[in-house]
Amino acid sequence: MTISWYGEACFLLEAGGIRVLIEPPQKESGLTPPRLKSDILIMNGIREPEAGGWQSEAFTIDGPGEYEVKGVNVLGIANSSTDLEQANTLYSIEMDGVKIVHLGFLGENLSSDKLEILDDPDIVLAPIGGGSTLDSEKAMKLINNLEPSIVIPMLYDIKGLKIKRESLLPFLKESGAKDSPQPKLTVKKKDLAEEETKIVILSPYGGSPAGREKI
Repeated sequence: MTISWYGEACFLLEAGGIRVLIEPPQKESGLTPPRLKSDILIMNGIREPEAGGWQSEAFTIDGPGEYEVKGVNVLGIANSSTDLEQANTLYSIEMDGVKIVHLGFLGENLSSDKLEILDDPDIVLAPIGGGSTLDSEKAMKLINNLEPSIVIPMLYDIKGLKIKRESLLPFLKESGAKDSPQPKLTVKKKDLAEEETKIVILSPYGGSPAGREKI
């Protein structure tokens, strides 16, 4: 499986010829939504999908429920732990034998029942930029509760972003992560370690110069 980040909460998951695009950023964010073909498009439900080629042929998931599309299992879980007007949706995605949890625009720690539902994730995509979402300290507390093999931070300040968010630096200090950003993550289930959580920093836009972190 390959995971690429396109800024904010937007990720592209690829495995076995299947492509899953999660939460393309809105234009008001200042970021350009990626025009990528995908088999499955996952939206949080607190944002309205914009017209564009990236959603025309994809199977769209935009709220809580259980879905199975082309061998990809998706569980959407409603969660009111956010300052936004509408409920945030958490997504657990099982693809190529790997369980990925996308926390969306989560603003507070999860309740014990939600933690139980999301039990034993391999990879967690976690907001860290503060404001209406988790800040670095709250994110690390939740990460320690979920105990994934890998965490990829999202929803922090990058070049071109018009939304006010914290930079990556507080999270690096809080987590102790020291590895340099990489364009994408390629991972197999058999390679995932269970002993400790690894922090992986991805460069936005697949590592293109336009998306380098503003730190």
